[in-house]
Amino acid sequence: MILESYYWKKELYNSFLTIAKFRHSKRITKQSHVKVEKALMIGVYIIRKLDDAQKIPPDFLTKKEQLEFSESKGTIVEHINWHKIDTHYNFDKVIKTEKDWRFIVNQIIHNFSLFFSSNSSDKLNGFLFNSDKTKKQALFFLPLETLLTIFLTISEGNITHANSHRQVIGNDNKEKSKFGERKLTNAVYSFPDNFNIKSAITNSLNG
Repeated sequence: MILESYYWKKELYNSFLTIAKFRHSKRITKQSHVKVEKALMIGVYIIRKLDDAQKIPPDFLTKKEQLEFSESKGTIVEHINWHKIDTHYNFDKVIKTEKDWRFIVNQIIHNFSLFFSSNSSDKLNGFLFNSDKTKKQALFFLPLETLLTIFLTISEGNITHANSHRQVIGNDNKEKSKFGERKLTNAVYSFPDNFNIKSAITNSLNG
């Protein structure tokens, strides 16, 4: 469990800053790549722990995003050749799909392939990824804007009102109700006054 979510969300915001600043770095090194990779992994892990501890609304990770993916060519993707993505995936045909935040978070936590993607100006514009389970099917593209939106939405808000419910899971041998754990059913997530997520993301992308 998480005792106080403030510190976890602060760390999530630091991950957001690290990734956002990398986009505008003029000097890219192996060390800076690793720093972003760590920020990405730490960020998604924090999100999953916040969700497990019911520190964010229960429907947050069900939000849908449009992702693109390239299908597998049917080759064997393994530790000695995972980096040869042109060999393994068909980039001539890009397919669009909808996936929720939970899928994105879990895929990055359990990633098998993870690549940085840049635009024509050599600026970070997203990540290519899959997991050990999905590597045989596809390589997904996550736009940087989407990732930053997920991180900032969760890091900058707080639950200000919530309802929970203890579900009846059956009856004991005396026909008395048996109850399960109390679960959050819905919650209001509030942000600081005058805080605009879209504007903040746009400013981060534009530098």
